[in-house]
Amino acid sequence: MSFINNNNNEYFRTVISEELKKSGLQELNDPSSPDKIFYCDISYSNRNNPTFSKCEIVNQLQDINPLGNKKDQYNIHLNYYKTRPDYIPLTISFNRDNLEELKQLFVSNPRDDPPVYIVKPENSSFRAGVGISRNYLELMSHLDHYSEFKDWIIQDYIDNPLLINNRKFHFRIYVIYVQTENSTSAYLSKNGFIYTANKEFESDIFDPDVVLSGENSKNNVFYIPDDFTKNFGKQTWNNIVYPQIVKIARETLRSTVEHLKCPAKKQKCFKILGYDILINKDLKCFLAEINARTVTYKYPNKKFNDTFYKNILKIVLANKSFSTPELIKAKLPYERIFFKNDGTIIEGFNNFKTQKTFYNYYRNIFFPFLMLILIFVVFQLRH
Repeated sequence: MSFINNNNNEYFRTVISEELKKSGLQELNDPSSPDKIFYCDISYSNRNNPTFSKCEIVNQLQDINPLGNKKDQYNIHLNYYKTRPDYIPLTISFNRDNLEELKQLFVSNPRDDPPVYIVKPENSSFRAGVGISRNYLELMSHLDHYSEFKDWIIQDYIDNPLLINNRKFHFRIYVIYVQTENSTSAYLSKNGFIYTANKEFESDIFDPDVVLSGENSKNNVFYIPDDFTKNFGKQTWNNIVYPQIVKIARETLRSTVEHLKCPAKKQKCFKILGYDILINKDLKCFLAEINARTVTYKYPNKKFNDTFYKNILKIVLANKSFSTPELIKAKLPYERIFFKNDGTIIEGFNNFKTQKTFYNYYRNIFFPFLMLILIFVVFQLRH
């Protein structure tokens, strides 16, 4: 059995090769080999290369636009649920041809303060083209600086962010999506990052270093859940924030799953997704974007670097879909949040816990109470 590792993955290439060799696979340098290849770790640009259709497992999807393209993801989500979820800010797509239609947006915004919007190219990476607009002239000026982008989205700006070290931040949450002929699964990592802005937040300052958070340096990087719970408490994370993250990841996947395909038939394919999630002072989470084409890890600590991809390979190389109890038993720091098999959708461990609680209620409370009533009725009838 062999594998191909030509992803030029600057973060985990060595880890991938070492782990696959440990499992008995031989690395191929020539992908033109006519033989079947067990595992292929390839770049997104190579996902539909006919050479890799013979891979049994591949780390790409045929098209990630249903998730990674901001406009496509929003429209698919809206069509599926028939309403805009409260975790996606008001979003309007536009291009340079219909720019005039946005003038009214700045006039009709119901806020007392001047309207503030965040503007993003619909399909860019690494914050390219992202900016703030408070009026129509500012919007036009911003677009002129990024003439390479034609299609855009404009969203309500979250102006009351929760702060760490007095800086705006967002969560980077990882989801591993796995698809086979028979089933689809998604696993949410319990470990991720917090990325802060470069400068302290001031509500009336719209400097990109103040309002845009990212992995600009080691000083901007914190870890979840540890650093979040240190600042805001374990209960806040477990009971308020984390359930929202599960909901966002689960619902975005459920709405797009029918649009996601493996590059070739009879493959197992998987994709690492990086969810960027904002949070405000009311502890309300909002989806900023889903990184699907390329996901970066510029400043991971040693523990993350040593274990992240190893755990992914354990999930992907398994001949089954792990349930959450099985993940816990295997000491894999993930929760299965989505599972579809034979058209049936099971939405993760939360349902398992609910069902278990439901069962325990009937076993420990309802049935004993019912038995007492029956005994009382029989006793009364006899007397």
